[in-house]
Amino acid sequence: MKEKALVSVLTLATSLVSYHYAKRQGKDVVPYVMIGGFLGAWAGEFLIRSRKKKYKQKK
Repeated sequence: MKEKALVSVLTLATSLVSYHYAKRQGKDVVPYVMIGGFLGAWAGEFLIRSRKKKYKQKK
């Protein structure tokens, strides 16, 4: 999977999960979606960096 696609997929997934969580709790969804998207993007970047480190170590 390409790097940008991985970050985008994780951002979308965490945003949707946080949206549904906020809806079920009866909260305002905007802050939850923003935080969820941020955490998804952060997790995607973390995964990409860890994959790059493993790839460099194999060479």
